[in-house]
Amino acid sequence: MKTVEIGNGYYFMYIAIAVVYFVLLFFLLRGKSQKTIHIVLTILLFVNMSTHFIKQFFEPYHSGWPTSWRRSTLENICAVSTVIFPFIYLFKKQNVLHDYVFFIGLCGGLGALFYPTEAIGHAPFAFDTIRFYFCHIHLVVVPLLAAVLHVYRPRLKMFWAIPLLFLVQEAIICLNEVILIKTGLVDSTWEQFLDRGVRNNSFVFGVIPDFDALKPFFDALTPKFLRTDAFNLNGGKDFYFPVLWLLIPAYVLLVPVYIILSSPFWIADLVNKRRNS
Repeated sequence: MKTVEIGNGYYFMYIAIAVVYFVLLFFLLRGKSQKTIHIVLTILLFVNMSTHFIKQFFEPYHSGWPTSWRRSTLENICAVSTVIFPFIYLFKKQNVLHDYVFFIGLCGGLGALFYPTEAIGHAPFAFDTIRFYFCHIHLVVVPLLAAVLHVYRPRLKMFWAIPLLFLVQEAIICLNEVILIKTGLVDSTWEQFLDRGVRNNSFVFGVIPDFDALKPFFDALTPKFLRTDAFNLNGGKDFYFPVLWLLIPAYVLLVPVYIILSSPFWIADLVNKRRNS
């Protein structure tokens, strides 16, 4: 059976689809009023959000009810982004949340396109593969179009807030995990809850085992008291205080990335402002 694999034809096909989709939307929206562009982008985000819940009526989710409902909750970074982005776009006046949408949308969406974890090993045209790409393509295409078409331009001065909003997003994922355990949608002990190798794709509970090569780097940035299991909560395994362990790593890593991603836009705005002054 043909499947999506890193580097094969189907892998590059979906990346090409994302590029073509962006270009087509750009030319369709270019020249339209800011109000029209904003409405179209907001509608796309709401359509994208709907797939996060509609997927429950298709396989492989439908046969897994009720436990499969956890897959339609806020269990990872892209899930949270998919659900909250459209509501942030309901605010017409730009605020710091729009700057964060640009940042996390590009990081999450591009990350998924280049390393499509949920599509690898699956048939390229299966429902869930198409849904996966549909979702993550919109996470990157909509914020990028909003920036290119001057709806919401990322601002350099908001760099300080990006790590803090990331920690808020991580806290939402952590709280969601608690709710899933309490409702029985996830069978977990307290030890498993804190285990960095269990349901930890978003790094809420520490460095995931796949990134152990970078663990010394993260540990150097994390104060020892945030890596000390003072109450022996997870059976002596590597311990990271949920979410808070990321405070320093988030500032060290995310601020430079935000500056790099946003720099073409705020530099262009600065140049245009000087030309017009």
